[in-house]
Amino acid sequence: MSHTIPLSFATLKSHSIFIPPISTSSPPEDEWELLDRSSADEPMSQKHNRMVMRDKDLIVAVDSEVRMTSLHASDGSWKIEDGLVGSYRTLKPSHLTFAIHHIVVNPTGRLLAVVGHHQIVVLVLPKPTYSGKLEDGQVEVESIPIDDFLFSRSSDDAITQVQWHHWGENGNSLWVLTASGKLREYDVLQPHDCVQTFDFIPERSRSVPKFTAVDPLSRYASSFAFGASMIGFSPLMVYCLLASGDIHVLGPILPLRTEMPAQYLRELKTFMDIRLATVQNQARDVFGAGTSGLGKTVLQAEWVDHLVKQVRQTEEIQSKKQVEEGGGTTQHTPMGVSISGKLTKSYSSSVEVGSSSLGLPRNGFVRIHPPHLTESGGPAPGAHRALLRQGPVVFSPGPQDVGNVDEDLDEEQMATDLLIMQVDADNTEAGGSKKTEGQTVIAIAWSGGRVDIGLELDAPEARWVSSRDPTPPPPMIHITDSILLSFPNSDPFIISSNAPVLARDPLYSDVFYVSHAFGVDAINVRPVVNGLDGDSNEGELPPPEVLRLVESNGVPNTPIVGLFSFCNITFGYGIVALASTGQVAYVELDIRFGDPLALLSGTTRAANGFETELKDTQSLLDNVFDADSLVSSVKTGSKALSRQIPDYSMPLTVINSDHLSALQDISSHVHAQAQRIRAASQTVENRLDLQVQELQLHARLLAQCRQDVSDLQKSETLDRIESLIRRQEGIQKRVEKMLAILASEYKPLVGYGERRWFKELEEMEMKLNGDSEKAEETLTDQAQSLQNQLALLLPAVSKAHQKESAAAATLAPKQIKPLKAALGARSEELKRLLNKIEALDISLDTASVE
Repeated sequence: MSHTIPLSFATLKSHSIFIPPISTSSPPEDEWELLDRSSADEPMSQKHNRMVMRDKDLIVAVDSEVRMTSLHASDGSWKIEDGLVGSYRTLKPSHLTFAIHHIVVNPTGRLLAVVGHHQIVVLVLPKPTYSGKLEDGQVEVESIPIDDFLFSRSSDDAITQVQWHHWGENGNSLWVLTASGKLREYDVLQPHDCVQTFDFIPERSRSVPKFTAVDPLSRYASSFAFGASMIGFSPLMVYCLLASGDIHVLGPILPLRTEMPAQYLRELKTFMDIRLATVQNQARDVFGAGTSGLGKTVLQAEWVDHLVKQVRQTEEIQSKKQVEEGGGTTQHTPMGVSISGKLTKSYSSSVEVGSSSLGLPRNGFVRIHPPHLTESGGPAPGAHRALLRQGPVVFSPGPQDVGNVDEDLDEEQMATDLLIMQVDADNTEAGGSKKTEGQTVIAIAWSGGRVDIGLELDAPEARWVSSRDPTPPPPMIHITDSILLSFPNSDPFIISSNAPVLARDPLYSDVFYVSHAFGVDAINVRPVVNGLDGDSNEGELPPPEVLRLVESNGVPNTPIVGLFSFCNITFGYGIVALASTGQVAYVELDIRFGDPLALLSGTTRAANGFETELKDTQSLLDNVFDADSLVSSVKTGSKALSRQIPDYSMPLTVINSDHLSALQDISSHVHAQAQRIRAASQTVENRLDLQVQELQLHARLLAQCRQDVSDLQKSETLDRIESLIRRQEGIQKRVEKMLAILASEYKPLVGYGERRWFKELEEMEMKLNGDSEKAEETLTDQAQSLQNQLALLLPAVSKAHQKESAAAATLAPKQIKPLKAALGARSEELKRLLNKIEALDISLDTASVE
């Protein structure tokens, strides 16, 4: 009877896939046992990573076996039969006959590179849908040996690093680094010979004396890495780490069959056009001609032009084929992407289209090959310069000499692995208003437990061997920290056999893991990047955060030989570590929920300046949330999409280019719609966060008000208030009483000026009214007599005036003029008298009123 246990990573440690195979004391009589060559003479031990995860399939290498099981079950449980948990199948390739050190899955998930000490075999993995149906037993898979003449058991050159190039066509580009410093590219379709070879360690010069001491670590290549940044030539540069800690750089390097993002090629073309124009202007200056770097820039521009020319030629060929298949006419007008990045409809001829467009495929990638090679891998016609090896890299400041061994053995530490990361800038500070570019972080792992963290502020440029290009300065890396990981065992022999491996985090670009024989450590370089971008630091950067996740105390018997990190909706977010004895450690990690942009893509993050902080004085009522506009931004019609497909209402029998083009347009529309929905969802979540913050603020204020009210309602407070009121009333009565007393006792003093003014008023009153003895001499009496006399004179004057006017009517004009003059004079005199009398009347009235 079989039992079941829940399917989870917590119960993964009990799975039967990790049980070592039963070893036999002697091989069968009809077989010979082939042993690997001894590696005692090699300065560094081999790195191990015998466990990988492909989607929901777990692949584990045990000795010389490759086992595979599905972590997805319909009932969500594993069966227990005969004391074994779960089931798996062993992949049986025909060419896998060596002990496995590490395994690597290609970007498409269809190929698995199985790497030994001197041999490489590529396995064609079952499809994910088929792997979920695997049961106990064996399954035959196709295997492809890689250069079995060069990589064999009798080879003298050890394999130190294997990677799949992320721009290789269909994920078939395999890059192999050997201890001799040679980096080779292999195409899985042509596995017997390498298609490209690059040498990072120069041959020993014959001019060097015979007995000159040579550091063996400086002749041993331990790891390599591709550039991580997407600025300039950075993704085309390859870094090689030597066991001594030196780093050499070569570039530009491309796979033989490259699928490059069209956006990057447009940006590179624009970058080189602007740079070439700038350098040419500087070269016209006599004083700047020597330092302008015109020869280097011309070579770079020519190399980029070769790539653009390949794209245009491919587009012309495809356009001609479409014209021939359509009988000379094309009803469909495809969309092209020009070098400037604008979408244009192609109504002109195919030659014109090829000269003005990059000819992008519908998936947004362009297929190119290195300019010095043909499409098939042979040498291209013309003269092509060799790449210039740059380095060793200058470390300024240099790393610290720390290690987990005695000081006398510090020099025996070996650099084992190299990791280059592009850490995005943290835009969450200050409401995301601060826009800063990311930083290139370089990590170097050493066998003694040291991990160097460096920053590459100036990326190395593409260079060729040329007399026109002066000798360039070596690239520079600024080492900010040298972290010493704690090892429980300080035995020099054990530490010398330790080969740490660096692994990226699947979710955060600022976190990586160090897997070594003694455990697994997580390192977060976000404080370093934030300290570099911030303005508050005074020359000192904060150290990175280090956390021990897994520790193995049984070294050297149980070293860590496998590690993979994961982040998916089924299993969550965490890491799984594998020991050499088959023991498994599972660590579940926490997602940074404090960062609302953690799970968003870079484009969504950059397109939305999210504000997630609410000030104490800010109210959401000032910024009304417009839900209707948000809904209308994501609400688009989808019925018209189906009509873009030719004959969409008829059964589909033949698919032509028009159907594929229409499906591509529909796919682009769906992706854009999904992007808008994600942005709208993030906007709603941010608004909800602000509402929660405002609700919390209101709750705090309400609680404070309740506390204040309860404090006021206490008996001691009420008694104190009443006593204060009584005291205030008593003070008010005392103040009123004192004011009344002061008002009653107030006697103002009269000054000298006031006395003179009062005296003048008395004199004026006497003049107007007079004394009782001389009453006839007052001004009032005089004015009254004058008024009476005037009243007596007025009738006589009026009669005389009438007589004069009547006489004037009978007089001649000559007699009238002197009379008018005399009358005018008398009239003026009478007016003066009237005005004087009126003035006297006004004065009398004023005096009588007073």
